[in-house]
Amino acid sequence: MSQSGRITTVASLLEALDHRGDDPLSRQTFDQRIWEECGQKAAILVTDLSGFTRLTKKHGILHFLAVFRRCERLCLPVIPQFGGSLMKHEADDLIVIFPNAVQAIGAGLEMLRVTHLANQHLELDDQIGMCIGVESGTLIRLNDDAFGDPVNVAFKLGEDVASKGELLVGPKAWQEATAANFDFRSYRVDGPRIVEAGQVELEHYAVMLR
Repeated sequence: MSQSGRITTVASLLEALDHRGDDPLSRQTFDQRIWEECGQKAAILVTDLSGFTRLTKKHGILHFLAVFRRCERLCLPVIPQFGGSLMKHEADDLIVIFPNAVQAIGAGLEMLRVTHLANQHLELDDQIGMCIGVESGTLIRLNDDAFGDPVNVAFKLGEDVASKGELLVGPKAWQEATAANFDFRSYRVDGPRIVEAGQVELEHYAVMLR
């Protein structure tokens, strides 16, 4: 835990969880403290690259890592343009946090645009198979990571469900964006779609470039 006793990192949270207690009142008190200190509303964007197994078997891991590096060079500058912050890299994923769904969706669509433009000048096996998931809501925000339903849903949509060229928007992010009158008219929208996430049906919308 940090010297101030505050929960600021994953390590300090894990250490604090050792003292969460076993009785319901202790756990409730502990959980309330964590949410008061670290809880915030935000939107999470998770990118993934399709074709990992095929490209790695065909060309080797360094080729795929070169494709991911090309993705980074194109997409990392987009993040601050839309008010976001890169939380971390995980394998070939970028995990990004934004203040709201409108900014996250705007960034995701711009990432699709810049990678699509780059792909037009690349051989098929050099192209960036961009897949993106976005969800918003309340989460636990630490200096080096975040936890909560928006993170889980964005990971599921971006990592497991999205196909190349798709931005999948979770239900809370979709509701937030439409309430803010986000203009989807320039894009192809398909949905609502339903996917099984564990034993829960997850509604989402696919947004794609025209």
